[in-house]
Amino acid sequence: MKTCTFINAAVLAVTLSAAIQASAALKTCEDEIKETNTFLSEQGAAPINDVTDLATTLRNIKNFGHLPDRYITTDEAKRLGWSGKETETLWGLKPTNKKWIGGDSYANPALPAKQLWLSADIDVQKGYRSPKRVIYSLSGQQRFITTDKYQHLAELEPCQ
Repeated sequence: MKTCTFINAAVLAVTLSAAIQASAALKTCEDEIKETNTFLSEQGAAPINDVTDLATTLRNIKNFGHLPDRYITTDEAKRLGWSGKETETLWGLKPTNKKWIGGDSYANPALPAKQLWLSADIDVQKGYRSPKRVIYSLSGQQRFITTDKYQHLAELEPCQ
């Protein structure tokens, strides 16, 4: 019986060690976004302006399984009085002040179909939505960004 327990403990130790090493091998989200910005610039696409904010959003999704609290869905914003027009700021209304749109479902045939994909705004300025989004799934680690309102997607490597 002790041999079996010893083997299980050894397997657990190896598994934990592998998980820690894999985690340590991941780039920081800031570094991954900066590398992606270089790629976007080489393609003639707009870069992500607020690297720190996107990194925080990516960590929140990875670590807690949801967007930061500042996000509300389009339906929630409309229930609170936002018209949904791109020319109207979300911050013009007290209930949606400092909120960003995120958590709406997103469909694209180029993405794996077996996952539910969601999108969230990034690089919001004064409550106006930009064409930049992060696309994510809660059932996996794949993340994509678009800086041209879904015309092109760039994959982000898993990060910490």
